Amino acid sequence: MKVTMDPALRDEIKAALVAAIGDRKVLWKPSDLLPYAADNSRMRPDEVSKHLPDIAVLPESTSDVQAVVEVAAEYKIPLIPKGGGSNRTGMLIPIHGGIVIDTIRMNKVLEVNIPNLYVTVQPGITLKELEEHLAGYGLALNQEQGSFKVATVGGSISTAGFSRKYQKYGIISDRIMSLEVVLADGRVLRTGPKVLYTSTGYRLHQLFVGAEGTLGIITEATLRVEPIPESAEVLMAFYDDIWTAYKAALRMTESGVMFVGADLSEPADPEACGAPPGKRAALCISFEGTKGEVEADVGYVKGLVRGSGGFLAGKDDAMLFYDEFTKLWCGDRALLGAEDETTAYVPTERVREFYDTLWDKIMPKYGMVPVPGNKYGIDVGRYSMSYCRFSIPERERGWEDYRMALAEVAGLAVALGGSISSCTGVGLKNKDELVLEFSDVAMETMWKIKNEFDPDDIMNPGKKLPKRKGGRLANGIGPAERKM
Repeated sequence: MKVTMDPALRDEIKAALVAAIGDRKVLWKPSDLLPYAADNSRMRPDEVSKHLPDIAVLPESTSDVQAVVEVAAEYKIPLIPKGGGSNRTGMLIPIHGGIVIDTIRMNKVLEVNIPNLYVTVQPGITLKELEEHLAGYGLALNQEQGSFKVATVGGSISTAGFSRKYQKYGIISDRIMSLEVVLADGRVLRTGPKVLYTSTGYRLHQLFVGAEGTLGIITEATLRVEPIPESAEVLMAFYDDIWTAYKAALRMTESGVMFVGADLSEPADPEACGAPPGKRAALCISFEGTKGEVEADVGYVKGLVRGSGGFLAGKDDAMLFYDEFTKLWCGDRALLGAEDETTAYVPTERVREFYDTLWDKIMPKYGMVPVPGNKYGIDVGRYSMSYCRFSIPERERGWEDYRMALAEVAGLAVALGGSISSCTGVGLKNKDELVLEFSDVAMETMWKIKNEFDPDDIMNPGKKLPKRKGGRLANGIGPAERKM
């Protein structure tokens, strides 16, 4: 249950924040705080809007964030950094009240360096805004992630976001050159020089990838960019079933041919997508590069498709499917209701076993059914993901069954040698299952890192890691001991 802050103390903290950053950057009225009560995660009906922050702030600079953190550190109250708000794991829910740091106004492009191919930005700029800005310089970040329209750079880094352009351009962690981070005591950390690689020092910026704001607040990021390619093309092939398509996709990956990304699915209406009768599975592949490079790669993959029993869709059908998928991938998913998703990483040779167990045993036991067209979502290549989307039953035990299903799916992914989540982070959703994936030594190391960076546990407390023995960090304090 949310810890209620003493009204007199709240007024004292509010006054300190107003003095530090100005009253137009500080929110405290209940109507202003209500939007910060939840993110895009699934919640029990009686939990919706239950956890209000005590205050929200809208910083515009690193110095603003630093001033807010110094106030929070003095009073030992929680800080919850917020980006676009599209997270689906409960990472942004202020379960202990405290101060939400909304980075929406920290959306400036600070530097575009064309010779060295990097851009430096504040964390609140969205991926879409950044791509549009870079296009004016003939450059691209190439991080087309879920909720692309609203996901921010800071949020993407903090959740180790996955890009559908993974095969050629990597994911967000591959793009990071340097970060600026405000630590829990108010000091500002620059993780290193603005270089893509170095053999000096520790790679400190990687500590903040997927950290969900539990180690510090990112206030600046320098990211690798690329020239916009000369040519782009999309191929779509239809197969009898998902596993025939999967074998063909693996042949493509093993051949060494370069593609941007490749996604496997079983569309709800394959024939409407251009499939001939009897073909249920779709393999959609994108290519980018020089004109000659793309022509050669596309020609090679067409030969692989024909040789593996696939049917090549027409160019118009392929582009329509790709555009519709992009629309869904880049934002519309966030509009859906009593549904959730899995984003496990499973080793290639165990992917079929994962889905067979998921849909034949686990999901039926708890009444979960696939959303049409979303029973399978397999990204193949060097960054693979085994995705699905399912409906949560609206019944008395629906929530409890949903939580039990999540735990079993997490256990399945780990038992098959994989990871619980390949993007989105864990937040509240899967933090208790981390002990399945990591050894006691690994968990102890993570707790020690958390304790070193945040000994008073004010940085997004209760997220990412399960409770340590005694419910506290070593040398730290538990939520009940805060000045509330």
